[in-house]
Amino acid sequence: MRNLNAPFIACALALVACGQSANNTASGGAAGTHSTSSAGSSALGGAGSGGVIGGAGGAAGTNVGGTAIAGGGSAGAAAPSAGSANAGAGGSGGNSGGAAGNSTAGGSAGTGGIAGSGTAGMAGGAPLPPLKITSDTASIEFTPLLVAAESFYTGTASVGSGGIVSLLNDSTIDLGSNAETQSLRQSVDHPNLRIIFTVTETFYRIVASRSAGVSKLADLKGKSIATIANTSAAYYVDKMLRTVSLTDKDVTIRSGTADTLPTLLANGTVAAVTLWEPSPQVAMDRIGSDAIEFQDRSVYREIVNLHSTAETLAKPEKRRAIVAFVRALMAAQKQYREQPELAKPRVTKALNMDAALLDKVWHNEQWLGTLVPDILDVLVEEDVWVAAQTGRSARTRAQLTPLVDDSIMKEALAAP
Repeated sequence: MRNLNAPFIACALALVACGQSANNTASGGAAGTHSTSSAGSSALGGAGSGGVIGGAGGAAGTNVGGTAIAGGGSAGAAAPSAGSANAGAGGSGGNSGGAAGNSTAGGSAGTGGIAGSGTAGMAGGAPLPPLKITSDTASIEFTPLLVAAESFYTGTASVGSGGIVSLLNDSTIDLGSNAETQSLRQSVDHPNLRIIFTVTETFYRIVASRSAGVSKLADLKGKSIATIANTSAAYYVDKMLRTVSLTDKDVTIRSGTADTLPTLLANGTVAAVTLWEPSPQVAMDRIGSDAIEFQDRSVYREIVNLHSTAETLAKPEKRRAIVAFVRALMAAQKQYREQPELAKPRVTKALNMDAALLDKVWHNEQWLGTLVPDILDVLVEEDVWVAAQTGRSARTRAQLTPLVDDSIMKEALAAP
């Protein structure tokens, strides 16, 4: 499945602002400056006495994972006379080109000024064009996209249902997310598909019933396992069975859904189930002490990636927006890792999920804030299975290489 020693790319935390702030002067006093900031540094401001730029002063802000919290405001309305500057229209904490996150203003004004307030947009660049994103909105794996769009992206981004199938069939959609299994399936007919970043990685597990005669993984031989065919979960079954010299031909694969799998296990229709979370946990809870779990994190992990198309990435303005969104996604993933108490309520609300259930499965998800470095290795190995399922020949590494485009991630990580 995965390389558990995959490097934790520290650059993902280096969300660097990339514009020069204006140093505006006015009769009666110098306006404050708002410097650009890299992650963890301060955005500085200070208005001159009687300056015509209102709200430029105030306490320094901080840039936390790409979300600039600006103490100073951006240019306000011109003061009618020296010493009575109007309020700033809102803090400008964004980067040139819209690379930072949402900026919240509200710093104190300089002498003679009134405090600026409001929510800022970007500084030093044109507004970002809107982005349309599709995903599997019923899964935990999509939620970092939602949090990035709602809390860290300075432009407008909508996240709807559909995944990469919608991306490839609707030219108005800019980005789509799915597991690598679907990337392999869809890229055969759509060679313009590009994997540009990793949203979530999920560790799968097989949950079986002891009363069905399962006490070790090899006991699944001749028994029924419920999953969803042609998905990463079905691939996990195959990978796990091979660790005990079995294949999916040695078991009966039954179809189900995230909602029906727990019932199939509980009523004895199948001996085991596997899928993305939380369905396995629900199944485990249903049968209690009768449950036995099989998980080997070294065998496989689902890699849910963010995708675009070669055509969309070639459009300069869309590309600028996508780079900014990837920075926002890095910030969201950082919150998932370091402040789960802030992220979890967003997940439970988005999925209408019980908070206690999410707590049980949280350890099976990870958000490293990068395009996983072994993605091409995974694709080459997994395409053998996908090809066999669809009756085609597996592609070579050279044929699969164009599917992965790391240039957006590099631009998102690059210093100005």
